[in-house]
Amino acid sequence: MVASLSVAGCTSNTNNTATSPSSTHDALLEKLVNASKQYAYGNASNTVQAWDVTWNNGTSVTILETVKTNSNGTNVTASSNETLMSFPTTQDATNYLNSFDKTNYSLTSTNYTSDSGTHVYSNVTGHDPSVYKDYSYTEGSILSSLKVHEIIQLDNFIEMATVTV
Repeated sequence: MVASLSVAGCTSNTNNTATSPSSTHDALLEKLVNASKQYAYGNASNTVQAWDVTWNNGTSVTILETVKTNSNGTNVTASSNETLMSFPTTQDATNYLNSFDKTNYSLTSTNYTSDSGTHVYSNVTGHDPSVYKDYSYTEGSILSSLKVHEIIQLDNFIEMATVTV
C-alpha cells in the first residue's frame, strides 16, 4: 500500500480495474488501495506482472502483487503479500500493533517523511500520519532469496507485508 506503501506499490495485474467504491468497505481504505495501484502502474520503472485484491471484510484487504522494476540498470522482480487493516481509532491500531509478536522485528523508522518512498498515505489523506511506526525483519540474502517482513502503522491503519525478491 501503502509496499507497501513503502515497500510494495509495485505490481501487475491480469485485471487492471480499480476497486469500485462500496458501502461495505472502509472508504479511506479503498482510496488507499486504489492509490497504491495507480502508483504501481504509473511508475515508469515498474512493470506490473500481477495485482490481485481480496477484501477479507469491510476493514481488511489483502493485495498480492508482483512487479518487475529496473533499479540502476538491473531488473529485479519483487512479489508482495500485504494485508491492510483499518481500525476505528489510532489507539486501536496502536493496541493491535503492541499486541502483535514482534520478537524478530526491529523498529526501523518512526519518520514517515524520510522513510516512505511512495507517500501514498499523505497523497490520499492530505497529511502525513501523526503516528508512524515501521517494524521489519529480513530473511535470506540478495544472493539467494530475500524476504522482507514489515509491520507498519499509519495512524489508524496497519499494514502487514512480506516482500520476496
